[in-house]
Amino acid sequence: MNDAAAGLATPGVYRKRAYSFLADVEKATEDFRQRALAYNAQVNESDAPFLQGMVNTVRGGRQLKQQKGVLVNDLNLASDETEKAAKLDPQASIETRDGVFGVVQFRAMIQYRRGEVEMVYGSPESAKQFFNSSLAVTEFADAHYMLGLLYESEYKSAEALQHFERCLELEPAGELSVPALREVNAMRGYKKKFRGSWLLLIILLMFPVPFVGGVLYFFAKRK
Repeated sequence: MNDAAAGLATPGVYRKRAYSFLADVEKATEDFRQRALAYNAQVNESDAPFLQGMVNTVRGGRQLKQQKGVLVNDLNLASDETEKAAKLDPQASIETRDGVFGVVQFRAMIQYRRGEVEMVYGSPESAKQFFNSSLAVTEFADAHYMLGLLYESEYKSAEALQHFERCLELEPAGELSVPALREVNAMRGYKKKFRGSWLLLIILLMFPVPFVGGVLYFFAKRK
């Protein structure tokens, strides 16, 4: 009688569980993203009375936190299963519809999915940390592309360009090659613009004392 038949988990069993958790998170993240978009639209454009709008906002935020907690918990479980498998056989791998997964691939993908979750509803800095943690395990195009988007959202064109270009280098014919090439072109032609309040700038520049503050404000908002 083998270990599986005797009820003992094998490295393959642990890896299958880890992959199942990752697959579930991948599917659920899209629904999570749609809910977050709807929540942000409600917060920014709600026509409901103030009290009702406040109640809806609090309820929507609570639901997103709960959903995020479920996704993070699944990723933690995937990590636990991965490490259990690694203890029994660090070199074992399984074939999936997404390719061959071993310990390294599982560890990198878990960090990558955490980054995605943070991008949807969390901190951009946390998302960067998770994507960088994923790249520290093994380098792959998707993590570079996501980092490129994060830096682009912060108007850091040089950093964004570096990641988009690396994405193309790793997978020149991959699924992200076309959007990555589009972003590379945009970042190479990027020009800084003043993105602050022109009214505030004019007010600051009108008077001698705050004039220096106006100059500093202009350069701070020129991104």
